[in-house]
Amino acid sequence: MGSSDVFSIILALLGTVGVIVLTYYGSRWYIERFLKRPGSISGEHHMQVVERLIVGKSGSIIIVDIQGVQYLVGVTEHNIQILSQLEEPISFQKKQEISKESFLSMVKSFSQKEKQNE
Repeated sequence: MGSSDVFSIILALLGTVGVIVLTYYGSRWYIERFLKRPGSISGEHHMQVVERLIVGKSGSIIIVDIQGVQYLVGVTEHNIQILSQLEEPISFQKKQEISKESFLSMVKSFSQKEKQNE
């Protein structure tokens, strides 16, 4: 194997790494430039599921908020249908994170209820 073969292999390897790096930074630029613009649906959270009720194996009823307008949507395995538009929006309830202290207080209150029932 001559020195020109080694040089061509190293050059091909560096070219491949260069193409990968350029692809990475090009895709990051594209995402920041076009997909995260204000007003684009994919860049901001304009749609949110407020509540979901499972009504069968493959069916559920969902309340969806799309830019402040809420819809009642029926979802099955084969169909998605808007049932109605809600006149009075339902407020969002953010899930509270359970800390160690609140979990401990829940366990203590449960154990006290069990003692009272005995």
